[in-house]
Amino acid sequence: MTTYGEGFGPITPRSLKDEFIERFEALILSGKFAPGDKVPSERDLGVLFGISRPVVHEGLRALESRGLVTIESRKGARVNDYRREGSIEMLLSILNYTGGKLSQSLLDGILEMRLLFEVETSRLAALRRSEAHVDELRSIVARERAMLDPVVGGRAASSREVADIDLELHISIAIASGNEIYPLLMNSFRRIYHAILEAFYADASVIGPVFEYHGRLVEAIAAGDEDGARGVMLEMLGYSERNLRRILFG
Repeated sequence: MTTYGEGFGPITPRSLKDEFIERFEALILSGKFAPGDKVPSERDLGVLFGISRPVVHEGLRALESRGLVTIESRKGARVNDYRREGSIEMLLSILNYTGGKLSQSLLDGILEMRLLFEVETSRLAALRRSEAHVDELRSIVARERAMLDPVVGGRAASSREVADIDLELHISIAIASGNEIYPLLMNSFRRIYHAILEAFYADASVIGPVFEYHGRLVEAIAAGDEDGARGVMLEMLGYSERNLRRILFG
């Protein structure tokens, strides 16, 4: 049997399938497996990782759903080029592999995507929102303001709690846009967005200004002001980008 060296070894039984997936992703991201390489058989992988063949099979199916491998009947699995065939889940896998550290190029890509996507979402929300949407958005903004009031909130909110309510607002705006695809796209980025937002809001100095932008954005949407909503979103994304780069890269 071929020896593959570092990266293999028995897996402890805390979560066999998930750990197999994480370890195999690391082998691909590190270059130990290159696009087009044939993956060892399920039996051989079971021996290499010290796990059962059914666990390997389930893990490979999950990797296939992420676009990392292609499984062909009677031919086994081959490694894909994740840049061409990987799903959005690969962003989280790359983050896990790098210990939660975003590369400059990956951050650039995420910020450029947000600029294209969320500015238009805000404009459409101003055009199509209902009174129920406005009530929901204003309710979220009121909860944000309560977080900043020590008398009401009672304690400083954690970065996780602030990230939660930030995402809630953005998803509600996507729903208010009337485009059924936008909230699904937001949800597909939920885990990667949340990881970035938690790092961002670890600097408490940005919370107040961002919440202020949220209030202005919601009022522009409530007024049906398409240009105003676009403008506030652009301002907010610019502020967030400058500070995120400062927080992450110094």
